[in-house]
Amino acid sequence: MLEVRAREEATRDCEVIVEPHELDLEAEWKNLHWRLRSLAQQRVALEAQEASLLLEAEESLLHKRLGYASLLEYMEHELHYGPHTANERLRVARELLSLPLIADQFRAGELSFSAVRELTRVATPDNEHLFLSKAQGRTTRDVERMVSGLKRGDDPEAEPDPRLIKKRIFLEVSATTFARYRMMRTAIDKSREERISDDELFAMLLDAPTGTQESPPRVHVAMNTCKTCRKSAIAVGGEQLPIDATTAETLACDAVFIGDLDSDELTRPKPHIPDAMRRKVLQRDGHACVVPGCRSKRNLSVHHLRHRQHGGQHTLGNLCTLCDGHHLQHHDGRLVITGEAPDLTFQWMPDDGVATATTGPALEWVFDEADPVGPPSNGNSVPHGT
Repeated sequence: MLEVRAREEATRDCEVIVEPHELDLEAEWKNLHWRLRSLAQQRVALEAQEASLLLEAEESLLHKRLGYASLLEYMEHELHYGPHTANERLRVARELLSLPLIADQFRAGELSFSAVRELTRVATPDNEHLFLSKAQGRTTRDVERMVSGLKRGDDPEAEPDPRLIKKRIFLEVSATTFARYRMMRTAIDKSREERISDDELFAMLLDAPTGTQESPPRVHVAMNTCKTCRKSAIAVGGEQLPIDATTAETLACDAVFIGDLDSDELTRPKPHIPDAMRRKVLQRDGHACVVPGCRSKRNLSVHHLRHRQHGGQHTLGNLCTLCDGHHLQHHDGRLVITGEAPDLTFQWMPDDGVATATTGPALEWVFDEADPVGPPSNGNSVPHGT
């Protein structure tokens, strides 16, 4: 009788009891997600409405009625835009007149202004549906990379022209440094008898001798794994802090093994991935995380696409560079990576199948069969799958 009662008490102890406040928290994070997504769509829709109103203002010469010399001056004073931003807003509004599909997605709040700005540089009425399909689920930075090196009329899969690829550098310096920069630039322009481009100036600075620089060493975390229970811990500040299996698996991906801590045998440190192969992978991936939208160039690890315990090898096609955040998400099952590097496919697996910008269905553009050339000019085509 005592044994049965003990088993019943043990069973009760193991039962998972969900408190009411935990259910509220579960509902709250989902509601918060959708409220933020809704606000984002409303914000973008307002920007699209503003673009339409700017065209009306330009056509009606609104700025002259208020004493401004140009619509750009009106936008700076009344709409609080800087000169460059005002010019870009007006340019995009004009371009959208001939790009109905992009305009529809903009008005629906599905494309941010920044993405629309980049797409309107290269898309035409004949290929805008191709750019929209490729831009789906991408961040603004990804869209910038997607169109970089392309000219108007090129398809999304066209070979980029390296001469058209430009990058911006933002520097914040003191007033003294800025004055020295202006003096140096003026002196160089005077010696050349012409104003040199920003690219030429920085090329001169970078070509100056700086000495040989070695790649910085990797940051190591000491992890110990018990041979008996297979539980792992990391050594921090003289303590052994336990970690979960996912974290241990992630750390072991790109580790250096120093041998058995219970043995007096002298062993050489052995990297899990050969250094020569690791250098090749990092160089190929640009010393950055390969996950679309991630710009991390710190805390990187080289990851086996097919894990070693499943027969994965140290080959270029089976290795890719991941930041710590995405590396942990992958081993936790929230980010599925398939394919052979560098041609990889990424699939995000959010909790409870909640739809996000990266998990929506693919857009399919259906056109009138009477117009076999491409999308109709009136923009009546609609994306299927949204």
